[in-house]
Amino acid sequence: MNENIERHYRDVVLPYQELRDQLVDALADEDLAFRPSANNLTLGGLCARLAATQEAYVASFKTFAAKFAYAEPAAESAASVAALKARYRALDAEFAAALEGISDADVAERAIDRGGGHRLPVFLHLDVYREALLIFCGKASVYLAAMGKELPGKWRSWIWL
Repeated sequence: MNENIERHYRDVVLPYQELRDQLVDALADEDLAFRPSANNLTLGGLCARLAATQEAYVASFKTFAAKFAYAEPAAESAASVAALKARYRALDAEFAAALEGISDADVAERAIDRGGGHRLPVFLHLDVYREALLIFCGKASVYLAAMGKELPGKWRSWIWL
């Protein structure tokens, strides 16, 4: 793995994945059914959508092409904390393995095709993934506030509305 990618993943991206895990650790299955309004995903659906986003990023680091498709979240992962935890753990392992395959030459010479003529250097594409995690945390914090739940773990100091 490219040393800069490894450092950025470890120091910048993983802490946001930890925030995601702190959220899921603080939830019960019944919390996942919460929906702020009929026009919103359930909290479980929001969490499952993040998993689908992470799947797209995993694939993009293997193929150097990002393809984002947002289908309805799978019912099981949207309704079960245990299923979400298992899915996130598996995706995190796949993500680390995909990044392990990124070479110094890839970082220097290749870009991720995000479609529509938009290409990002590998390093910046990894940072955009971190931004997706941050956006998820912002959305989830609104759900928690609407539910009257406390922000878990480091959320109070990292993601505070």
